Amino acid sequence: MSQIRNVILDWSGTLVDDFNPVLEATNEIFKHYGKDPFSAEDFREKFYLPFPDFYKEYLPESALPELDHHYHTAFKLLQTGIVPLPHALDFLEYLQERQMPAFLLSTIHHEHFEAQGGRLGWKKYFKHAYVQALDKRKVIMHLLAEHDLDASETIFIGDMIHDIDTARHAGVMSCAVLTGYDSLQKLKGANPDLLFRNLSEVQNYLERHRGALTDPPIPTVGAMIFNSQGEALMIKTHKWSHKWGIPGGKIKLNEKSEDALRREIREETGLELVDICFQMVQDCIEPPEFYKKAHFLLLNYTAVSTSMDVTLNDEAENYRWVSLDEAEKLDLNGPTRILLDHVRSHPRR
Repeated sequence: MSQIRNVILDWSGTLVDDFNPVLEATNEIFKHYGKDPFSAEDFREKFYLPFPDFYKEYLPESALPELDHHYHTAFKLLQTGIVPLPHALDFLEYLQERQMPAFLLSTIHHEHFEAQGGRLGWKKYFKHAYVQALDKRKVIMHLLAEHDLDASETIFIGDMIHDIDTARHAGVMSCAVLTGYDSLQKLKGANPDLLFRNLSEVQNYLERHRGALTDPPIPTVGAMIFNSQGEALMIKTHKWSHKWGIPGGKIKLNEKSEDALRREIREETGLELVDICFQMVQDCIEPPEFYKKAHFLLLNYTAVSTSMDVTLNDEAENYRWVSLDEAEKLDLNGPTRILLDHVRSHPRR
């Protein structure tokens, strides 16, 4: 696979956090036509691009130029509070330092981009800004042709299904980030080539793959941890689509697997382990529950913790100490269910 040399970026939800101003301006339109405003949750679920199609569905009686007028009038007064998303400036500077050409491809109105980009001082980072792109699928072909870009060496980073569709339409690599408008569930359903939580993860990926874009299997460790009452610790995490599983993580370079296990468990739960026992290796290739495409080699253990006082880090949502019978009834991720079946058929002595 070719090396990525060119980067196309979306603006809203990818580089700047403008969700609330966009929601408020959109609701001003709906109020003007006597329609109920959207809640934030409903807007995330129902809004989509190209936005003319969205308005045709929800306000079919209204003309687009009139809708544009109402939206931009309201948005002008709201956009002064728009701020950069975390890691966005670092990412733009990273591209500039690596001399990787960056292009903007966004539905944002030219006037609003001039205001926001000028205030942030970010216009200098783009070789060319393609704005007011009502349908990005049409504009991206012009972008590639105008700058003689090789599609196989180009990546498009955005936060919505339309961005993924646009990348696929042009034959460039699609990369979705979870910082904007579309939810993890919606983005996974569009099957992007890459999916990351934020631009920092994208930067790390590009740095690791400055040669050919191939990702080797990732060695990880995890443990089914038991307390003194024989209950197992189950962790719920967004990384595994809010399903339950065991704690664990990646093995670092030059780190022994049991050392990695102790470190990861300490970081994720605050627990110290004794009686560590290796159980099995799992080939875990693009598990459907994981939030992005990945290939893991899972080294699974059982262990005992003398404490039940769990302190979760920010990767986890919740935890439970449960019997193995109770664990079987939980909504488990696939690898944990395989480990559970193995442990039940090979009881600890």
